[in-house]
Amino acid sequence: MSGARPTPEGRGVLYVVATPIGNLSDLTLRALEVLREADLILCEDTRTTRKLLTHYGIRGKRLLSLYKDNERRRLPQILKALAEGQKVALVSEAGTPGISDPGALVVSETRRAGFPVVPVPGPSALTAFLSVCGRDLSGGFLFLGFPPPRSAERRRLLAELKEVPYPLVFFVPPHRLRTFLGDLLAVLGDRPAILGRELTKVFEEVVSGRVSQFLERYSAESPRGEILLLVEPALPEKSLSAEKILAEVQGLQARGLSLKKAVKEVASRYGLSSKELYRRMIEKKRPREDSNLRHRD
Repeated sequence: MSGARPTPEGRGVLYVVATPIGNLSDLTLRALEVLREADLILCEDTRTTRKLLTHYGIRGKRLLSLYKDNERRRLPQILKALAEGQKVALVSEAGTPGISDPGALVVSETRRAGFPVVPVPGPSALTAFLSVCGRDLSGGFLFLGFPPPRSAERRRLLAELKEVPYPLVFFVPPHRLRTFLGDLLAVLGDRPAILGRELTKVFEEVVSGRVSQFLERYSAESPRGEILLLVEPALPEKSLSAEKILAEVQGLQARGLSLKKAVKEVASRYGLSSKELYRRMIEKKRPREDSNLRHRD
């Protein structure tokens, strides 16, 4: 297959193909090539995949449904196709397979059986969302997929995450958003957060605020579309060094934010006074020793 790395002639191969999360134009050229040449396409939702194929004029493909409850039962059929030298493509309903979708078992068992597994990268709701959050995530973040369906289970999970020093990122079904926000507020407090929904679609939205603000908004209106939520980590201790705080402001300035906007974002992130932080940034130009945002040595 020209759209992928060379494989031995007649050797079956599994391609893990990322597909659009909303805008059909986001399908990569390589993914299109792989789908055109695949002998079998494993789909989380055959209707969604057929719509994508039809959009690109691909017809007559053999589709096989693959979802959480039938993934193990499908294995013998999939391994047989690979043993016959077929090119098999794995797609989820949207985005990159195996993140919060079926496919991990098929991938691991295919590799265990000795067949190559080839990634065909492309759209991902997670990375698309994080790319527009405006957060420096080089220090890490914790992706938790979909939270448990029951409130009691969610609250137990959140209690375990209370002291995690990284941003927490969740997929949230729209019908559970209100109750999940309520659990967040009750267990983690009113933290800063960023919410994204309908990414790459007509009503795409990415907004910043606090958990209480989102709860108020979505108690009055019903959200639509899949939602991603980034929740900031616990506030640092009051003794957090000024050096680290001021460095974060400078980092945002280096990425193009004005001093005022950079100060506002960092102050919100750490629960500090914007006015005080702005003053410290101005004073930073003068030589001084300061180990703490609130205390002078």
